[in-house]
Amino acid sequence: MKHFFMKYRHLRAYPIQWILLCLAVFQVGMALAQINISAKQKSLTTIFNQIEKQSKYVFLYDKAVASSPAISFDCTNCTIERVIQLLEKETNLEFKISGQQVLVKKKTEKATATSTAAVAMQTAQRDTIKGKVVDENGKPVVGATLLIKGTKIGTSTDKDGNFKMQRVAPAQSIVANSIGYHPAELIVGAEKTVMVALKIRAQEIEDVVVSTGLQKRERSKLVGNVSSIKGEDLEGAGITTVDKALRGKMTGVYVRSGSGRPGETGSIVIRGSNTMTGSAEPLIILDGMPLQNGEDAGMDNTSSNINSLLTNGIGNIPPEDIASIDILRDATAASIYGARAANGVIVITTKRGEVGKDYINYTTKQGLTMRPKNGFNFMNSAEKIAFEREIYQSFHPMYGGRVNQLLRQADNGMITSAEAERQIGELAQINTDWIDVLYNPAYQQSHNVAMSGGSTKLQYNVSANYQDANGTLMENKFKQGGMNAKLTRNFTEKLLVDFNLYSTIKKNREGQSKLDPFRYAMFANPYERPYNTDGSYAWDNSYRDIRGDVGISSYMNYENYNMVRELRENTLTTDYGNVRGQIGVEWKFLEGFQYRGSAVLNYTNVQTMDESRAGTYRSYADNWLNKAKTVGAGLLEKFNQGFLEENSGKTIDYTVRNTVEYNRTFAQKHFVQGFVANEVSERTNNRFFHYNPVYLQDYRMGGYPSWDDIQKTRYKELDLSLLGGTYYEKNRSVSFIGSAAYAYDNKYVLNANFRSDGVDIIGSANQFTPLWSAGAKWNAHEEAFVKENASWLNRLVFSYGYGYTGSINRSVYPFHTYKLSALVYDDVIKANGFDYGNPVLKWEKKRDINYGVQLSVLNSRVNLEANYYDNKVTDLLDKVMLPVSVGRSSAAVNVGSLSNKGWELSARVEAIKNQDWLWELGANLTTVKNNLDEVYYKRTPSVASLSTQNVENYALKSWFGYKYSHIDPTNGHMMVYAQRLDTDQNVVGDELIDLSTIKDADLKTKYRSYHLGQQDPKLYGGFNTRIRYKNYTLTSNFVFADGNMIKGFQDRREGPSGQTDDITASRTNRLKNQQYRWKQYGDVTDIPFYSQNISNYVGYLTDKDIESGAYIKCTEIALQWRANPTMFKKVIKQLQLGLMANNLFTISPYSGTDPETQLAFGYPTTRSYTFSLNVGF
Repeated sequence: MKHFFMKYRHLRAYPIQWILLCLAVFQVGMALAQINISAKQKSLTTIFNQIEKQSKYVFLYDKAVASSPAISFDCTNCTIERVIQLLEKETNLEFKISGQQVLVKKKTEKATATSTAAVAMQTAQRDTIKGKVVDENGKPVVGATLLIKGTKIGTSTDKDGNFKMQRVAPAQSIVANSIGYHPAELIVGAEKTVMVALKIRAQEIEDVVVSTGLQKRERSKLVGNVSSIKGEDLEGAGITTVDKALRGKMTGVYVRSGSGRPGETGSIVIRGSNTMTGSAEPLIILDGMPLQNGEDAGMDNTSSNINSLLTNGIGNIPPEDIASIDILRDATAASIYGARAANGVIVITTKRGEVGKDYINYTTKQGLTMRPKNGFNFMNSAEKIAFEREIYQSFHPMYGGRVNQLLRQADNGMITSAEAERQIGELAQINTDWIDVLYNPAYQQSHNVAMSGGSTKLQYNVSANYQDANGTLMENKFKQGGMNAKLTRNFTEKLLVDFNLYSTIKKNREGQSKLDPFRYAMFANPYERPYNTDGSYAWDNSYRDIRGDVGISSYMNYENYNMVRELRENTLTTDYGNVRGQIGVEWKFLEGFQYRGSAVLNYTNVQTMDESRAGTYRSYADNWLNKAKTVGAGLLEKFNQGFLEENSGKTIDYTVRNTVEYNRTFAQKHFVQGFVANEVSERTNNRFFHYNPVYLQDYRMGGYPSWDDIQKTRYKELDLSLLGGTYYEKNRSVSFIGSAAYAYDNKYVLNANFRSDGVDIIGSANQFTPLWSAGAKWNAHEEAFVKENASWLNRLVFSYGYGYTGSINRSVYPFHTYKLSALVYDDVIKANGFDYGNPVLKWEKKRDINYGVQLSVLNSRVNLEANYYDNKVTDLLDKVMLPVSVGRSSAAVNVGSLSNKGWELSARVEAIKNQDWLWELGANLTTVKNNLDEVYYKRTPSVASLSTQNVENYALKSWFGYKYSHIDPTNGHMMVYAQRLDTDQNVVGDELIDLSTIKDADLKTKYRSYHLGQQDPKLYGGFNTRIRYKNYTLTSNFVFADGNMIKGFQDRREGPSGQTDDITASRTNRLKNQQYRWKQYGDVTDIPFYSQNISNYVGYLTDKDIESGAYIKCTEIALQWRANPTMFKKVIKQLQLGLMANNLFTISPYSGTDPETQLAFGYPTTRSYTFSLNVGF
């Protein structure tokens, strides 16, 4: 059994956090008494005004109510419900609470005898007006207020936007208003039924919803740089994960797709990478509390890539459940999260129930993902057969493709030449497209049902979701289901408790092969086939017919390889479960003061079962005996009996936070907000795995081979720790938080934040890190001289922010760690792994400067924003090489620094906007200038590595190599330029060298490589458009990136033989251009000569090996139709149909699979088509 023992310093998690939270819940009894009134013969309007001053409620009534007789009224320590109960006894009135409004009207009375003339006169003077309030899109506006102009007499709309007002005199004006809309005025005429349309006030809507996760604040009073997207913007999009919703739509945010595997999320980078060794992913906040990524059950096994897609916490959130997404991009906004915010913060707020807005909503998406296309120009069967003949005639290799094998057998007298030609002729009749064999169009479906609504006492939102997606690769199936619930209980006006529950289960089943299926589909010879004529598996005798593929000399000549069989008979099944419970208590205990206690508990479990059938190539290549320490050759055939590896991992984490906030406005001009909090969190991680080197898959029985048989063979000192192991880890942290904001007359705004984080993973010397930020904003459009002289100007804002955030690499420890094995020497357990610790480890600290300007003109139809940022990370963790005398080769030390600078530009324009038409265009662009200001490597390397390197004064992950010149026509050698060095190692000029023959020692001492570019884009962004005509909406979205270089496709390097000679690589299929390689003296070509020895140029990088990673990708085109609200009367409130196409096309010079993934090979992203249906009741 293998154990990983890791020791940590722990911070104490104080129980007082939980005690405070519990005490707050039981404050209900103390907070029930709120309203105190003592009135002697006062009018009802006077009493209503006193109640309004002591509560958030507003009374709406008509003139008949206002003229009611005066009353005496006493009520001490009463709730609003008790006040209304007493008023109903004292008056002849009816009261109804709707949200924070109290509707008052006369009680229904029996008709009294009235003269016909009097009735006619009253009717002529007072009318009853009915109507409906809608927005620009025809949607009902719930809770809109309608008042007779100049009075407090009015009413509000119901859940369908309908209203009714009585006793309205002709020619009176009615003013309709609602938060986020321009007010509308209606003059009463002869019509008894009216329709009122409110225009959206874009700026106010933005002000209402901005959230930092810890606080909610109007945008006009928030200095930080925040990008926002609303839940309704995700409607109709053919997406199933949140990250895809952000692609190209958020300034400063770069989302890079990982692959086309169903359920997999992409990587998100905000304003460039800020670390060399740690994670560049931003912090995710879900409904105010941190979201953990969960548990990876893989332990040195092949399932780690699957676990990465299953454990990503952001993938658990259905887009249909999202109310808004806010991205905090600079320190002024994000520093409130301190040492976890260096990579930015994504704040996700899910939908919650609202008073008077009861609904049931169902959404389904049915889609088809197309199989990938072979965009590479590989040889067909006839060309490959001719190519192999030529190779054999020139080199007579011992190993090669089928043609090479047959020709060699004929030369050796094993078969006749006629038989060889007959079999070659049969091969010529086969021309297999392996993409069509291994990949298929894949069907996907998703369903989401939500119920939402509530009363003044209780609001709820409950949803259930299900997703079933097949991958385009055969034997790939993914399923996901979940249920989420949000409840808010208002005990009084001062006290509420909210409870959120999230649950997700996922299951992924994928066929496994030792060999990459997509690579096989590209490089398998077209004359091979998956099945024989009798339906049995056909063996591929060319792809695998080479010794040494397993990594050691092959003892068993493995020939019966079939990719279809491998994927069907070897499976990896991953099960994922997550439950997250969140509770919050909010108590307003003094005027302007508010306490909130929040706690979240998260449990994640991942289990994997890796099954390999006896006799398959994977069972042979990945068998335990090949991984264990051996002497001699590879696996004996009798030990190829399949295997079973099972992994289990679980994570339990919690966060407890206590906050006190002060929020008041003085003299209607001085806005003051203060905020203090403390936070404690803990994360515990457990893993376990076991391995059975014998597995009877049909009976699901595992076992072990005979140890006597093993000991009689060449296997010695077996590492039994590979048969099982455990892992345990615990992390704790504590934080102290402060925030302050001030605004004068909504014109001049100041913000400041402070946070100190402490963790147990850093030594005591640097355990806490104080981080802070400050910023200022000028809302110039609020100035009187601007309003008077520039009525066309709706918004003009200037802002400046300065502050610090941080990060930490949790894979580096302040103490030494050992990895213990099952081997014992002299009664002492042997360690097979040891890592030195760094007792003076520090936090990586990022300084952030931001300058911003925002402009909205022409009734907010043209909106522009520009930001310049200047970020610098210090105490950057870097790997430092040490002298031999130290006793260790390297150490991770905080010695580096890097910077990111750039511009963020965005624009949104409503080009056409009227009752029937809307044409909206949006675009954003972000530039990133990344530079390593100080790192260990100071000079450009001499030897050009095939991977990226980090060198001072260049960008992170830069390419260094030689510059290609030509192929020497006299010998076919590759000629390149390198920088020549003098004896003092100074560059003196460029020199043409023969990369095919030069010695490695000469490259290291006499030459230096060139900087060829960087892997990450220098600029990225997106543009989109939306066209609406009546009930039809057409949207499209594009993303782009430029300024980066990535490895291009080269068939020799990307092929199954890897970095080997061209003769060996030619046993599998190759590009057609290889037919035009250099062959003889005088040939002019750009493809070097072939050799049976590995040429030097194979291991060196040149500018010919990398290509521009620039691209423009159409990520979405969608057509939606929305039914008129009146079409189905009251049965169906909403009906929407949509057709979406995703990943339609990519424009790029890149020769690989997809420039967005930055990989020439991998599980490809392909086109998908989706139909969506949304029905609301």
